[in-house]
Amino acid sequence: MNIRKWAVGLTLLATALGGCAVPKVDKARESTVSLNIVPTEVASVSEARVVQKGKDLIISGKVKKSHEFFLAGHVDIVVCDPQGKMMAKEIPRLTGYASKRGGVKEGRFSAQIKLTPPPGSMVRVKYHAPSSAEKHLGCA
Repeated sequence: MNIRKWAVGLTLLATALGGCAVPKVDKARESTVSLNIVPTEVASVSEARVVQKGKDLIISGKVKKSHEFFLAGHVDIVVCDPQGKMMAKEIPRLTGYASKRGGVKEGRFSAQIKLTPPPGSMVRVKYHAPSSAEKHLGCA
């Protein structure tokens, strides 16, 4: 009888610890829009990714610099339709660049836009330095 109680107890414990969890289904998928990274001299977007998650378009990536960030700047993001007209614009700030150990030479950015662009659309991204006199990014 004592062994039976232990067996039932261990079974209940295993069920509680293991759970009856159903794996989460992530409906994010790579977007069908093209991605254009516009290079700059001071620093550049080194990698970027466009993902369509439901009705949201998520653009994220990294900016690399050859020296540490003192003033971070931002990233210009524009979504252009197939005819070259601007559908959306975001200007996310850089994060993750602050460090007390010699400075980090890489910052991250992310923007979420409530938009499902039509096939043939383009997402353009460009680093914009805080002291830059350059115009903000457009579709042209």
